[in-house]
Amino acid sequence: MGRSCREIHEWIEEEIEQPIEEWEDRQEERCREEPCNWWMLCLNKLVCWLVWVTVKVIRWVTVTVGKWVVRVVCTVVNVILDVIGFIVGLILSIPIIGGIIRTVLNWLVEIFWRIVGVLDLLGSLVGIRPRKKFYFGVVIPVIGGTPLTTEAALQPQIDAVIDIYDRTCNIDARFTGFCQTEISPPGGSIVVNCDVGGFFEDWWLKGSWFEFVSRICKFESNWRNVIGYGGELIGFAVNNVAPDGGGSSTIGCSFAGTTNWVAIESGVDPATLAHEFGHAFLLGHNNGATNLMAASVTGLPPASLTLTNWQISVIRTSRHVTYL
Repeated sequence: MGRSCREIHEWIEEEIEQPIEEWEDRQEERCREEPCNWWMLCLNKLVCWLVWVTVKVIRWVTVTVGKWVVRVVCTVVNVILDVIGFIVGLILSIPIIGGIIRTVLNWLVEIFWRIVGVLDLLGSLVGIRPRKKFYFGVVIPVIGGTPLTTEAALQPQIDAVIDIYDRTCNIDARFTGFCQTEISPPGGSIVVNCDVGGFFEDWWLKGSWFEFVSRICKFESNWRNVIGYGGELIGFAVNNVAPDGGGSSTIGCSFAGTTNWVAIESGVDPATLAHEFGHAFLLGHNNGATNLMAASVTGLPPASLTLTNWQISVIRTSRHVTYL
C-alpha cells in the first residue's frame, strides 16, 4: 500500500472510526445506567440498546467497506502512478540528456511550488505555521559486499533531522527507512564533488547512478518526485565529499533544488544531514554561531541549533514540505 494510501487509511481510522467508537462506548455506558421505566415496559432501555446496536452495525459496515474500497482503489492508482514515475525516472537516468532534463524539471517544479506557496510564505513570516510534513530516507551503498556504514551509525542523523525541524519549523519529518543497495556506483566508489564541477557531473554517469538508485530504493515516492509536490528527500552515505582542504573538511553536499538527494560522509557530526537538507530547501550558509546553516555545525549539539524567521519560512514553502 502506497504512502498516500496509508495516510488516507490512518485518517479514516483517526477522524471517523475512532470518534464513532468513542460515541458507542459512551452510549453503551449510558444504556447500562439507563433506569428501566416500568410504566413504559422498559422500552426506553430497549430503544437505547437498539440505537447502540444500529450505530455499531452501520459503523462496522461503512468503515470496513470504506477502508477496503479506499485501500484497493488508492493502491491501484498509486502503483500505476509510481510505475509511470519510475519510467520517467529511467529516462531521467540517461546520461547527459536525462541529466539536463532532470535539472530543468526539478527547477521548474521548484519554482512552480514556490509561487503556489507565496501566501504560505507570508503567513509563516508573521508566525502562522500550521503543522506540515516532509519525508526523507537514507541509502547505504554496499560496495564489494561491505556497507559503507551502519544504520546504528546514521541513527543520530535521523534523530537530529526529526528534532530540529519539529522544534524550529513545526514540521513533522517522517523517516521512511534505510535502503541498502548493491547497485555498483561508477568507478567502484562514491566521491561527490561539491562544486561547479559536481553540478555538471550530475549530468553524467554519477548523477545517473544517484537517480536510478533513488527510483529503486524509494519507489513509493516516484510520482511525487516527478510532480514535485511532497517528493521525498534522500540522504546518501558516500565515501568522500570533495573538495577537502583550505583548513576545513567538506563532509556533506547538496545541490539545492537540482536534485532530490544529498550526500554525507559516514561517521560525521549528527547535524550534518539536517544541514544538507537545509540546502535542499534552498537555504544558503548563515553566520550565526548556533544556526543550523552555519558553514560548520561540527561539535554543536542538535538541540542547540536554531533557524531564523526567514529560514523557517523558506523551508516551510519548499516543494518537499507539504500539508498533504
